[in-house]
Amino acid sequence: MSRSRKTANQHLERINQALHYIHSQLAEPLEIYKLAQTAFYSVHHFQRIFREITDESVHDYIRRSRLEWAANLLVFNPDSPVVEIANECGFKSSASFNHAFKAHFGYTPGAWRNERYDLKSRQLKQEWAALADNPHSQYYMALPIGSETTPEVKVKRLEPIHVAYIRHRGYDPAISQCWQRLLDWAETQGIDPAGQKMLGLHHSNPDLVPFDQCRYVACLTVPDRVYRGRGIGVMNIPGGLYACRRAGGIFGDLLYLMHDMTQRWLPTSDYRARNIPSHALYFDNHFINQTGRFDLEFRLPVMLK
Repeated sequence: MSRSRKTANQHLERINQALHYIHSQLAEPLEIYKLAQTAFYSVHHFQRIFREITDESVHDYIRRSRLEWAANLLVFNPDSPVVEIANECGFKSSASFNHAFKAHFGYTPGAWRNERYDLKSRQLKQEWAALADNPHSQYYMALPIGSETTPEVKVKRLEPIHVAYIRHRGYDPAISQCWQRLLDWAETQGIDPAGQKMLGLHHSNPDLVPFDQCRYVACLTVPDRVYRGRGIGVMNIPGGLYACRRAGGIFGDLLYLMHDMTQRWLPTSDYRARNIPSHALYFDNHFINQTGRFDLEFRLPVMLK
């Protein structure tokens, strides 16, 4: 491996540590100097490398992540007070949250919850459907319609899952390259991928975030003795309650399932969303198999209301 490639991988691994910390601590202050410490950089060096890897400043990344999650919670958890959602997403006052939310989305949190979320989502989907390189045009043009039958959802208590992972920006077929790289790395570590579980983390809501900006994480379970390296990170997916639903389909079909779970099942259930990403446990991974079809269990992290 060339020296420049080795350095790039080291930067990626260390920034991954900071990103993992950010997404697990969105309600906390998240001072830059502490984030720099998690990545073992000086503050100046951390800010420069972070922007190179994410295309955003540290401040902008944190602010966008908080606001996107708040926009979701306002709809996913309709019974939660706005001030509670603001605090959960790292805003310490209603005034600062209202100002930031309106500046980002164009509406107040109250208006967003009442009707503007759906209007904004439909407008965005119409715009995205017109893009020539959009792999999800059918989803954007044919918005999900509720069915008369309620799909079977099981709420389970899961243990934390120790995984190696690669982050990918874009919910597109290029995810397959991440999976191949992750599986190749596993073999160099003496790990048989066939004996491990494959999971895909979904940080983004595809009804609000364009497909090329959605954040996906390819994850492979690994023994505790495995350490990060070659640009591959290692972390624990949190345990706790998850609403689970099994499904099969082809690339893009998971968007319908995610929509149904978060915007139909969850708001009328006895549960509310937790502030961690949903994930899919693959029984058959369409990003690496020859059929192009998946068999998976989608897992939405929840807590009792």
